[in-house]
Amino acid sequence: MSGTSTRVRDPRLDILRGLAMCIILVAHMRWTVLADYIPARFGLSDAAEMFVFLSGFASAIAFGGAFRRSGFLVGTARIAHRCWQLYLSHLVVFFVIAVLAAGANTLFASPDYFETTYMTWFFAEPAAALIRLFSLSYVPAFLDIMPVYIVVLAMVPAMIALSRIHVLLAPAASIALYLAANITGWNFLADPTDGRGWFLNPFAWQLVFFTGFSLSMGWIAPPPVTRRLFSIASLILLLALVIKLPGLSEWLWPVGALGSLILDHSDKTFLDPMRFGHFLASAYVVHCLLEKRIHWLEHPLLRPLRKIGQQALPSFLFSLVLSNLGGIAFDQMGAGWSMQILINAGALGLLIGGAYVAGWFKSTPWKHPVAAARPAATDGSAMGRNSVLALAKQ
Repeated sequence: MSGTSTRVRDPRLDILRGLAMCIILVAHMRWTVLADYIPARFGLSDAAEMFVFLSGFASAIAFGGAFRRSGFLVGTARIAHRCWQLYLSHLVVFFVIAVLAAGANTLFASPDYFETTYMTWFFAEPAAALIRLFSLSYVPAFLDIMPVYIVVLAMVPAMIALSRIHVLLAPAASIALYLAANITGWNFLADPTDGRGWFLNPFAWQLVFFTGFSLSMGWIAPPPVTRRLFSIASLILLLALVIKLPGLSEWLWPVGALGSLILDHSDKTFLDPMRFGHFLASAYVVHCLLEKRIHWLEHPLLRPLRKIGQQALPSFLFSLVLSNLGGIAFDQMGAGWSMQILINAGALGLLIGGAYVAGWFKSTPWKHPVAAARPAATDGSAMGRNSVLALAKQ
């Protein structure tokens, strides 16, 4: 799909982004049984790859046109403005979750919510932590996707500049940066107390982002839909499924040995090639299955999922808050089946409702004047009009 033509919004983009938001909500929520059924339990890649890839694809649609229409400087300014919005969003969601943790610690004796949100150091040394927080050198666990998005989005102007020399230079630069990060271990600091880096290394994960970006811009072409490629991709997914199923690994020692070998080389921080290969196989299989069935995605039952995908940023931020609230609810009310149904359904319902509210605000309804209702005619005026009509007919 070329990035140089006007395109109708592909429903696959919104549906799959909405699905990624729901998976991320579940994956970040403590004690939910739904976490046993997310993609990460059945393969090497997970919703993080899906989210970053689709963000790259959507970013090309959203910002690529600015570079073409208004020039490089204006396009770069558009990227800078978006990065600033994402930066503020990251800070806001951090403080919202910090307030939730402080409130929960005040209300409940256990557990320690400073610890469950990985904010112990922030509350112990707020002055030092604030400096690190605002410089993005303090990134608690589960709050790392947004900083990664900021960093990779800031790389877009450089990739656009390279593509103007040759369209393949940008994808080549992305691969080179990925290899350099894996060889040198280059990463940003996430926690000065233990020296760990960002859980999702942006210099490695930009490969996922710019794969989606390059496909959307037309710098690279998607592989053709063939039975042979589909079979190979399906076998990769099947192999990953086999080694991730604990029962087979325990009963068949060759499967367990192969699983250990593969899982030892599926590092998430630096995006091991096996993870990336598994994601590409997943994306290809989905592409093949939906290629001639896109009309299925127009079904009314999928509209809430599509709405979540259309409001990706507010939905993602809201999902982080909801996952924390859901974890607190499970902590205090138990994780039995009644609570599982109530809390999971409530969280997903609120995520859908939040997407519709965000869409309503984004439509700026206050800018559209409401047509004034015409006053109903009184009996007297109606009789007067009838009299005039009667005289006109005579």
